[in-house]
Amino acid sequence: MAVENKHFLDIKDLVVEYMSNGQVVQAVNGASLFLEKGKTLGLVGETGAGKTTIAKSILRILPDVGSRIVSGEIFLDDKNVLELSETDMRKIRGSKISMIFQDPMTALNPVQRVGEQIAEVVALHNPGHVNPDQRAKEMLEIVGIPADRYYEYPHQFSGGMKQRVIIAIALACNPDLLLADEPTTALDVTIQAQVLDLIGDLQKKYNTAMLLITHDMGVVATVCDTVAVIYAGNIVEYGTKEQIFDHPSHPYTIGLFGAIPAMNDDGLWLHPIDGLPPDPTNLPKGCAFCPRCKYATDVCRNSPVVMYKTPDGHICRCCNFESIRKEK
Repeated sequence: MAVENKHFLDIKDLVVEYMSNGQVVQAVNGASLFLEKGKTLGLVGETGAGKTTIAKSILRILPDVGSRIVSGEIFLDDKNVLELSETDMRKIRGSKISMIFQDPMTALNPVQRVGEQIAEVVALHNPGHVNPDQRAKEMLEIVGIPADRYYEYPHQFSGGMKQRVIIAIALACNPDLLLADEPTTALDVTIQAQVLDLIGDLQKKYNTAMLLITHDMGVVATVCDTVAVIYAGNIVEYGTKEQIFDHPSHPYTIGLFGAIPAMNDDGLWLHPIDGLPPDPTNLPKGCAFCPRCKYATDVCRNSPVVMYKTPDGHICRCCNFESIRKEK
């Protein structure tokens, strides 16, 4: 029986593990987040924090061997996708949920024309469409590529144009949810801005909800409505973009901002976060950020830390956030 949720996407206490050389890799550790229709949630964190694993769990495209969703719920429009059959999931992928993968070089088939790759998506996930080829040409035009390039191969496109093709594929069936996995990482700054504007325009046109995976706070500031900061597979800070940028409360979030160069600051040095992320096969007993945190106490080191509500209304997984905010 479906459980009624007020959010379009609602992820509750998701736990995902991988097996590697006989060891359990704790990739996602009780992550919870939600997203409204037509809004953008930025999922921010270092490489290996669990961002892509969360997205692949939503689509249920984790590797068949060596991975498993241990527990949790993922509600999409009041349906728990983790309880759906594979047949039902095939109906959802591409039509209701689409994903822009990180690397356009590997996301496209090098021996198939780009237009045919778009048309294939339409034929598979929107079989009622009378002319998939025409829809593919329309999508090329929508993302700023002339329709007559339908017959060209991926190697004939630049990196930015390849990413536009990937966006066309992802949006060809007007999905309700778009999972964008670092869609601008491989692009230069100018093309990155163009691609972000394009995604934003198409999102508004189709009222699409978007989960944007990134490690770039500048991209978050440009695109997102809400922000979830993830570390070692768990959400450590969560709120609106304004709350996170104006009042960062977790030492990890503060560290991320400290590593961003300021255009109006003549200082020579940035302030990177000391240390390295923890070994996911052997996470600390308490807060996973403790080994890198100058504010850590015995309480943090020896017991799990719950989410606390900050004075401005967002939530933070740090029992010392009040002292940290005063010092900051």
